[in-house]
Amino acid sequence: MEFKCCTKNSSEEKEVSRVYDFLRVIADKNRLRILCVLKKKPCCVCEIFPDIGISQKLTSHHLGQMKKIGLVTEERQGNFIRYSVNKKAIKEYKSLFNKLIK
Repeated sequence: MEFKCCTKNSSEEKEVSRVYDFLRVIADKNRLRILCVLKKKPCCVCEIFPDIGISQKLTSHHLGQMKKIGLVTEERQGNFIRYSVNKKAIKEYKSLFNKLIK
């Protein structure tokens, strides 16, 4: 996808791509719900999916998509993986988004 509003500056193109990936990932209602659950405390998939009302497998898929772009982090605790919101990444995406639209 080409953006006519942006110059052909390679760093700007990279920023546009990062913001695009971020917006694409968070545009899903279930992913936003997962982020709302995780902002309260780190949780494993088995704690998240009942609150969201989707399957455990689908919850894992959504977490994987968010992990790909760094929105969530994971920490292994025995047999469980606890996910948490990566506040630093969200702050960076917010800053980058604001930079592009100003």
